[in-house]
Formats: sequence, structure tokens, C-alpha cells
Amino acid sequence: MIVVNARFLTQKITGVQRFAIEISKTLRTLNKEIIFITHSGILDQQLAYELGAIVIGKNKGALWEQIDLRFYLLLKNKPLLVNFCNSGILFYRQQIVTIHDMSYKVNPKWFSKIFYLWYNFLIPRIANSSLKIFTVSFSSKADILNYLQLKADKISVIYNSSYLNTNNNFGYKNSTRYLLSVSTLNPRKNLNTLIAAFNKTDKKVKLKIAGLASDHFDFELNKDLLDSNIIMKGYVDDEELGSLMANAEAFISLSLYEGFGIPAIEAMSLGCPVIVSDIASHREICGDAALYADPTDVDDVKNKIELLLSDARLKKDLIIAGKENLNRFSWFNSGNMVLKIINEIVEKYK
Repeated sequence: MIVVNARFLTQKITGVQRFAIEISKTLRTLNKEIIFITHSGILDQQLAYELGAIVIGKNKGALWEQIDLRFYLLLKNKPLLVNFCNSGILFYRQQIVTIHDMSYKVNPKWFSKIFYLWYNFLIPRIANSSLKIFTVSFSSKADILNYLQLKADKISVIYNSSYLNTNNNFGYKNSTRYLLSVSTLNPRKNLNTLIAAFNKTDKKVKLKIAGLASDHFDFELNKDLLDSNIIMKGYVDDEELGSLMANAEAFISLSLYEGFGIPAIEAMSLGCPVIVSDIASHREICGDAALYADPTDVDDVKNKIELLLSDARLKKDLIIAGKENLNRFSWFNSGNMVLKIINEIVEKYK
């Protein structure tokens, strides 16, 4: 018996949940016997139906994992549990956990105090007691090894990929030219620096920012920097996100730290040139298919924006390189790798 912790079905979708969703859909295709368990707060009933998700327990959130899910597993004779979203059950050894990054350690001030204290308690314990750890880049793997006392062969890198429908004819809904940034509203996404840099350009384009605020993060947007050229979109669904990316002059992410950075890959899949911060994970994931900027230097960011907007050849080259770069990423291949590792663990501990 193999159980997937499908609590992600009850959460708004960010990169962490996207990884869980797409890997789970692939696993469901490859092995119909894998069981997906969640609580009653499902947000996407259709996806839950596709996965054959089973609802158990009365609690929700982390409490559901530690009490209801634990009790279910004990009744089922402690089967292998697979966790995809930076979580797991304390003191349960028959599990695989996924640690997407070590941002809570890199800079605790990016997070609310409660969130930091919980992760600082949880992550080392589930990492040490688990049979295997998944992470989403070699950059993240290096960070995990730096902060946690683990053997390198315990950690397997499983890349994210693109999920937006590139066959959709998004078309141009208006003639407004704009830059696009997509992220949760949290400090490490560095949005205040992006807005400050954008404000130093000649503003021949607008800046659209899509993403949710979250209580997990200690972040306040500098509203003094906002004007009519900066459009806060809030949460957008996949269809609107695809349209925004397909029609943008460029996608830009100035994150101070990332485990992977799915939106940059999404932008490439839709023919949108990419500007990203010059950090290790972006270098690994974007390769030669992005224009890099120093995320701490407003003038450098401003110059890179103006360079891309003024250089048609550079823009074309980045679009071509982006399409080629996508060949490195596949949800099916990543899901297949996950299943292979699961099967190896099952065989080893029979």
C-alpha cells in the first residue's frame, strides 16, 4: 500500500502545490493502486475526483496530518507515505518527504514568527526520520545539505516543469504593453525592488503583478511606490495567467532566493522572454535562456528592463533559447522518476 498525503487539494496553488498536483496526476496514470488521502476542505473537486482522493478525519491543516492521517496509517499497518509539500508526520519513519527549499533558514525574517518556529521544529525532524527526501533543484539540495545533517544520497532532485496549455490561442486582449511578475507577496520575491526599478524606467510599458498575499510571510508592499502604471492583479487562474504570459513584453522575477521558480519556465513555454535575478537556482533552471539582473541593485534591474525592451534581437534570442531550455523539463519524466524511487523503497523494505 502506498499513500500520498493529498492535503495540497485543500490549499491555494503556488509552486509547491503545483509540484504536488502534477506529480500526483502522473502517478495516478502510472499506478492506479496509489491512494490519495486528504481532509474535507477540498478546493478542486474535479482534481480530487481524478485522483480518487479519499477524505478522512475531522481536523484540518497541520493538525490533520499529525493526528487524523497518522491514525489512518497506523490502522493500515504503517504503509509508505509520500509527502510533496514541505510537510510530513513527526516520528513516522515509513515516509518520503519533499523539501522544496530552505528559505526559512536562509532568512527567518521573511516569515511570520509562528510559521518559522513550526518549520524550524518540523523540517529537521521529518528529514532525519524519513526514508528519502525529494527536492526540486540541485541548488536546493546543496542548501538542504548545508543546513541539515544528512547524507547526499538520501536526497533526490525532481525537477518541476511547465503546466500551462501552450496550445491555447490566448491572443491579444488589448494593445497595452506590459511587463509581468508572478509571485506570492512575500519578502524574498523582492517586489519593492522591482517596483522601484520599474519606476526609474521611462514607463513606456506597464507593470502587472499577479499573486496572493499570505499570513505565512512578514511582508508589506511599499504603497508609496505604486501608481497607475503598476497593476496589482491578485490571484489569477491558469487561463488568465497563460494569457498574461503570452501577451507580456517580458516576464520578470527578482527573487532573492528560490528553490526552482516555475513561473520563469511557464513564461518560456509561452514565448515570453525572461529577466530573472542572478541567484543559483535561476542559473540552474534558466541557463542561457534568461537575462540576469542583480536583485539588490535597482539601477541594474532598470537597465536590464530597458535593454530587453529596446533590443528586438535580444528578445528574439531569449524566446528561442527559452523554447530549447524547456526540453530539460517534463512532468511525466519527473513523475516516472518519483515512481521508480517509490518502487525501489517498497522493494527494499518488504
